[in-house]
Amino acid sequence: MKYVVVINPKAGSGAAAKVWPQLAAGLKKATLDYQAIFTEYDGHGVLLGEQLAQRALTSEAAATAAQKPINGPAFVIIIVGGDGTVNQILNGLQHQQRPQQQIPIAYFPAGSGNDFARSLHLTHNVDRFIQRLQQTTTTTALNIFTLALQTEAETPSQTYYLINNFGMGFDAHVVHLTEHSPWKSKLNRWHLGNLAYVINLISVLKHQKPYELTLTLGDQTHHFEHAYLSTLTNIAYFGGGVPIVPAADPHIQELNLIILEKPSLAKFIWLFMLMLTNGKHLNSPAVHLFKGQELHLAISPPQYGQMDGEDMGKHAFQLTAHNQQYPFWI
Repeated sequence: MKYVVVINPKAGSGAAAKVWPQLAAGLKKATLDYQAIFTEYDGHGVLLGEQLAQRALTSEAAATAAQKPINGPAFVIIIVGGDGTVNQILNGLQHQQRPQQQIPIAYFPAGSGNDFARSLHLTHNVDRFIQRLQQTTTTTALNIFTLALQTEAETPSQTYYLINNFGMGFDAHVVHLTEHSPWKSKLNRWHLGNLAYVINLISVLKHQKPYELTLTLGDQTHHFEHAYLSTLTNIAYFGGGVPIVPAADPHIQELNLIILEKPSLAKFIWLFMLMLTNGKHLNSPAVHLFKGQELHLAISPPQYGQMDGEDMGKHAFQLTAHNQQYPFWI
């Protein structure tokens, strides 16, 4: 098997760049056939994904012209970075005409949050990661979800592919402040990246206002006048390890939408403590959990949004989401 390694040197405030020499040495020692590519700017992963999809298409076309069978993917992509890097590569791969054999993704987590890796129990140990690479012979189909997203009512929708979650309101407001925090990189260097999230969480508690949300799921419509947090998730965690929907599992083809109505400060703290400890926050009348294969959401007035932990700005979002599967090499 051939491998293309995509390294985001800025992921985890330099954690990916720091671990790469050790990982490269391990790949060479294991005599694995690989090529290394580095992202050079924010969003570069999308372009790289598009280019790698085109490379796979070219490889398949050459095999077809030579009347050779296509028995498997042209290569496996190993991503060394964070969940945001995986998101970018995945979106780039999906933007292009897709090869007959989709390109599997392997993931060495080296970001700040790593919620996707946490949900899949992926290793941060180089030796164990390489051993797993050598032992893997087939792909694992994992759930992702496709999002047709409008940032304003009059604008055309754009399609995105997500591995983790899309959030609006409270959690996205925290992500926005954290992404723009002067403390983030310093705390990540001290392995205290989650502290920046906690600091900004306290700030958002003072300023986040409720908003209106309309959900259409199947033939039913639900309206909330005082939504405070709404997160569509594919995995159990958000915010760097907070178990928002403990039973969510990317091995299961199912959308999970959690909506929290505006609580009092004391109630919010209590719900947050339950969320961190035993998952009983889901039993609260203020918390609503919906599951399905496809849904539509619309909010007003504009709120901050986050997609796989990346700040999406402040908009009156409208979206349609449905399930899809993608092959991973794990």
